[in-house]
Amino acid sequence: MIFLLLAILAVVAVGYFIYKKTHAASAIFVVGVLLLMIAAATGRIEHSAADIESSGNAFYDELLIVESLFKSRFAGTGMAIMVLFGFVGYMRHIGADAKTVVALSAPLQKFHGSYWLVPIGFLVATLLSFVVPSASALSLLLVATLMPALIAAGLTPLTVGAIIATASTIAPSPLEAGLIQGADLTGMSVTEFTFGNVAKATVPALVVIAFTHMWWQRRCDKKDLAKVGAGATAGAGADGADGGGPGAASGTASEAELAAAKNAESERRIREAVERAEGLPGFYALLPLLPLLLIIVSALLNRFGVVSFEAGILPVTVISLLVTAIIESIRLRDVNEAVDSVQHFFKGLGEGAAGVVSLIVAAAILVEGITQMGVIEALTDLARNSSGAAVVMVLVFVLATSVMALVTGSGVAPYFAFSEMVPGIAAESAVSAPQMLTSIWAASNTMRQASPVNAAVLIVAGALDVNPIDIVRRTLVPLLAGAVTAVICALLFI
Repeated sequence: MIFLLLAILAVVAVGYFIYKKTHAASAIFVVGVLLLMIAAATGRIEHSAADIESSGNAFYDELLIVESLFKSRFAGTGMAIMVLFGFVGYMRHIGADAKTVVALSAPLQKFHGSYWLVPIGFLVATLLSFVVPSASALSLLLVATLMPALIAAGLTPLTVGAIIATASTIAPSPLEAGLIQGADLTGMSVTEFTFGNVAKATVPALVVIAFTHMWWQRRCDKKDLAKVGAGATAGAGADGADGGGPGAASGTASEAELAAAKNAESERRIREAVERAEGLPGFYALLPLLPLLLIIVSALLNRFGVVSFEAGILPVTVISLLVTAIIESIRLRDVNEAVDSVQHFFKGLGEGAAGVVSLIVAAAILVEGITQMGVIEALTDLARNSSGAAVVMVLVFVLATSVMALVTGSGVAPYFAFSEMVPGIAAESAVSAPQMLTSIWAASNTMRQASPVNAAVLIVAGALDVNPIDIVRRTLVPLLAGAVTAVICALLFI
């Protein structure tokens, strides 16, 4: 019990530091390392799943685990993030990102910043998750492409960030690892399990998430605008100025105030984009989209058997960079200048390492510390030992996976921790295995995006330069609504 309390105190400490505007990565890293040192002192290192060669000293072994996490995060997802951030930096330097914003914002502006863009943007991003199944990879691509266009079209940065952070949740794809394993556990084909069972619960849930997003982001925007107005009023009052005016003390922003603020920000961004894009050929608008287009083409070619692989983020980004540099040398008629400008790719790479990747590494260290405290084992035992009505068992599983997803930021770990025991439990209850598997899969894959240590959340927070908690505040309610809907639909329709 004492170890669970220590894990909870660690999470609370991180929350406190972030609330106090402490550098998020630093706070998470320091608390995580301290937790590992406590684990070493109390003999909890044996609960680690890290693959290291023990030195015989628990404290040094914990540092080896930290080293392993640094290497794995920088070499895997971290390297992809850094390379894509570098590409975004290069696109910013040559003005191609501005050309894309101008091109995409023209049709989107017809919505006049309407919140109907929220469900539309979410559903479009969700469809893209079928061809880019990795949540972190999809977030990276959307940050570089969809984010600036939606912001220029009139949505607030945090609203767009919430859309992107929740883009890859519970789309019923037969290529998803959890659904492949679920099909195997139930003795069904993947397509039968996915479309004949899981989709009945997750498609309605995705619709609920989309429209809950619409309502919740509007509500959050109004509250944020009211806080800004209250701060301005307080400042004016301190200077002896008149702090009155319509709605000044109401605590909520009016529709007119919200629309005016959004329109002003939209016009500013579009004006800046037009200035930066001036003189560039029209086709430059496609250059920032090259990595996304190449990944989609690669995925389609693989599906149809034309090629035997699907291209990853790093290879397509490097080839996109090379193609763009060649195009730039032709446009500028100066190879030296075109090659020299590639330095902005490396500057952006460094920004990605210092911002987003540092958060991901720090979060991995904190999660490792929490794991060694026995939180995961305790939640697994809670679900395994639950008894009573079948529906109660499902709810216990859902609650346990949701908590694990929130704590770890992973949907894979909670789902696989419980899925193996489902067929045996289902055989002795009134709830079928597909119902239970769908429920815990939906719970883990929705609630992971409401975790401040989730990779997609960290990527979006880093891109917007805000605390991960600010993104979580925007994602928690829509995802909670989606998880509840998925569980209810699983029990009713499967």
